[in-house]
Amino acid sequence: MQTTLLGLAIAFIIALVAALIGPYFIDWNQFRPQFEAEASRIVGTPVRVGGDLDARLLPTPALRLRTVAVGADSDPVRIRADKLDVEFSLGSLLRGEWRASELSLSGFALDLGLDRQGRFSGLSSAARVNLGYLTIDRMSVAGRIALHDAASGVTLRADDLVFSGDVRPQAGTMRGEGAFTWHGARTPFRLSSGQSADGKGTRVRFTADPGGRPLSADIEGVLTFDNAVPMLDGILTLARPADAKAAGDGQPWKVSSRVKANPSAATFEQMEAAYGPEDSALRLTGGGDMRFGASPLLHLALSARQFDADRLLGKGAADAEPLRMLPALRTLVASLPALPVPARFELGAEQVVLGGRPLQNIVLEAGVREGVWTLGSFEMRAPGATRVTASGTVTAAQFVGPLGIDSADPDALIAWLQGRGDAAYRSQKPLRLSGRATVAADRIALDDMKAEGAGGALQGRVALVGGADGPSRLDAALKAASLDLDALSAVAGALAGPQSAWPDAAQVSLEADRAVIAGQEVRPVVLGVSYSPATLSLDRLQIGDGRSGVALNGAGSFDRGSNGGKLAVTATAPSLARIGGFVAPFAPALAQRLAAPGGEGMARLQLSADA
Repeated sequence: MQTTLLGLAIAFIIALVAALIGPYFIDWNQFRPQFEAEASRIVGTPVRVGGDLDARLLPTPALRLRTVAVGADSDPVRIRADKLDVEFSLGSLLRGEWRASELSLSGFALDLGLDRQGRFSGLSSAARVNLGYLTIDRMSVAGRIALHDAASGVTLRADDLVFSGDVRPQAGTMRGEGAFTWHGARTPFRLSSGQSADGKGTRVRFTADPGGRPLSADIEGVLTFDNAVPMLDGILTLARPADAKAAGDGQPWKVSSRVKANPSAATFEQMEAAYGPEDSALRLTGGGDMRFGASPLLHLALSARQFDADRLLGKGAADAEPLRMLPALRTLVASLPALPVPARFELGAEQVVLGGRPLQNIVLEAGVREGVWTLGSFEMRAPGATRVTASGTVTAAQFVGPLGIDSADPDALIAWLQGRGDAAYRSQKPLRLSGRATVAADRIALDDMKAEGAGGALQGRVALVGGADGPSRLDAALKAASLDLDALSAVAGALAGPQSAWPDAAQVSLEADRAVIAGQEVRPVVLGVSYSPATLSLDRLQIGDGRSGVALNGAGSFDRGSNGGKLAVTATAPSLARIGGFVAPFAPALAQRLAAPGGEGMARLQLSADA
């Protein structure tokens, strides 16, 4: 008995010493064929080790491989790793189980290929991977993944990939988190997978959080394969979060939809889109589809029954005037997302409340290609029986395109724009306005403008520069063949509104070949006025040329700080009485004094004032 016990003790000591010092004398590379055969059986495709192979039993069973390749060089699906380190559970090995306490891959590279029919090339062998042999408590991966699409000739790459997680084959699950670089932006993500309820597919959830770009993505669904063609049926959610640090400037938005996708196309059903904060967002519903391949195209058709834009764009009742919402319009243009694929959108709304009044039958068709947004057509019905149309492009956060306004009741339209209930001026003439509109973060302008309404027809340019948190400036240069300045001044006064709503500065010029002033016809009329927080100036005044009537010329300026200034006006006419008749509607007392001397002959009157 003692001899037996002594023999067992000696055998145990010899085994222990061999386990401790054996790895330093054993050339494990001689077992490379056996290892490659067993690894190929587990993975389901050829495995080769091109570098050194090291192993140890104690204190923890471990395996280290260099230059590992899974799959043949000709296989479209290739897996490579510069270094693979595995620490095994000794107890599990003694029970005949493959359980890795820790597995790490460095220099990992996975290449997947889709052929022109959308099938994963070589998937028939790669798909036989049976992770049921191996449990991994802690797994870490560093490398990159690439998908090569033969149909489009495009390669999608996730570079600088890091991932840490675990594998539980008994439950058929893998989960973890990490980050990768996509188109130059760092993107954190979370990934989990498991067997579907019917056992015919894999349930996958992938969530990409805002990192280097203001966009989050979440997709959850079941992945199946039909003749090596991947099919996904699940829910997709894309969002620009409300967190300012993550989203930057602009309104938050969110799009969610049920999606059925394969490598050739995807369909979107039960789609819901929201633009703006949660409690006041514009909400749209609809569907669409997306075509992949050499000519990708995203198409969405969304609509809303009614929407309160005052809550989204305004800051309160005092800010509900549409003209006060111009900064919000500039922000909307500046925050349009740069989509990675060409897209076409069809949007519609039965009614949108803006400025306390409904806008009806809104239809918008837009698209984006190579980062340039195109407004194919826009149409809506506004107060005053007004039809508004527009089209154009958005480049560098700036919209440029033709704008048309046709209003049967321009007074009601003006009253709505200013947030008033009743029109301050009534006109029986309709308004027709057209031009090339520009909407950018720092200005709104209408070039090549043509306007026809009360007062006559005008051409020229109007621009509002600045605003929002900085000073604003109005620039206008207008010309006309014939004008009724009496009617035009009434319209301008109604449109200008209270002085508190005026821009901080302005420069306006008006030229007319013929004009009617206080019922009197004069040729020509040239007027230039400007103001700023410091001054108010009459840059130029010319009424008539003196050949057949009164000629009036003048200029002046007024210092708003010191309440001082100067004004110089010169009038010439065939007689003083003609001058008196011209100024009678404005200064009847002066007209009487000028008519008193009587007589005919050229008369010249000069007025100078300093204060």
